[in-house]
Amino acid sequence: MPDKLKIEFPTQGWKQFLTSRQEMLGAFDSAREKAAAHEVETHHGRVAEAELRKWLSSFLPKRFGVTAGYIVSPGLKSSQKSPHFDVIIYDHLESPILWVEESPDVSQQGRSLAIPVEHVRCVLEVKANFSTSTVGEGIEHLKDLLPLMSGSDEPDEKYKLHLPTTFRCGLFFFDLKQENEFSETALRKALAGFELRGYFGGIVLRGEGHKKKATGRLFFIPSNTPMESSVGRSKGSLLNAGISETVKVADDTHVAVRLIWGEFVFSQFAFDLIAMLQGTYHPAQVSSFYGIGTDEWESNW
Repeated sequence: MPDKLKIEFPTQGWKQFLTSRQEMLGAFDSAREKAAAHEVETHHGRVAEAELRKWLSSFLPKRFGVTAGYIVSPGLKSSQKSPHFDVIIYDHLESPILWVEESPDVSQQGRSLAIPVEHVRCVLEVKANFSTSTVGEGIEHLKDLLPLMSGSDEPDEKYKLHLPTTFRCGLFFFDLKQENEFSETALRKALAGFELRGYFGGIVLRGEGHKKKATGRLFFIPSNTPMESSVGRSKGSLLNAGISETVKVADDTHVAVRLIWGEFVFSQFAFDLIAMLQGTYHPAQVSSFYGIGTDEWESNW
């Protein structure tokens, strides 16, 4: 009789799961090379957004649709302009599409759709590089969602006006360059999203100079007392790990942003995102063991 199965490390197929990360980075690097010949280098940023939408569309359960576009609420005046978001994840089975913006020079993944507010599950703001300016820009754009977070709708409310209470949002960066490795300011700016409903921090797909296929993850850590930053030329590099200076959010509560790196982080984020969308995420629990592995585990276990 065969032995009873148990969870193995590294888990089956962990390297194959990481090929999606490599494909996104490959398309991004190719676009960046081409963009270098342009007077204004923006093409690789659009490619980054499209590649992330492409991966999410293939990975997420089919209940969830992925698009660039607009979030529409009956609670906003018709004269109020709707901001455009890079990645909107919505309930594909229940949501109508209010309108479609087509463009002849982009693929179907580049279309912009208008989604009713009650069917939106997540918004991701995508940036090519992690830096003080891009983190600030990303947070400011996510703050355009604040009017839709100003209240919550009762479950039996027929005419929904706000984002769901389970809504999530975050930042997604493709690169952290060595020129920004000591930028504590960039790390601290990510704290400004703390006031946003469902803000979970973010992801940095690659760190310059890393030999392993490590992904970085930004998340909050609480503290009863203030803490100093661990980042700076005389302290430490964001390409290794880092903790920002804390911000006081209550009498005995301070919050910092931490950045960690690991080969398993991309897979961990992917399945945490599914759990967030399904309402089953718990920060103290592993959402899934699929795709969990490292080269070190491969050689030692």
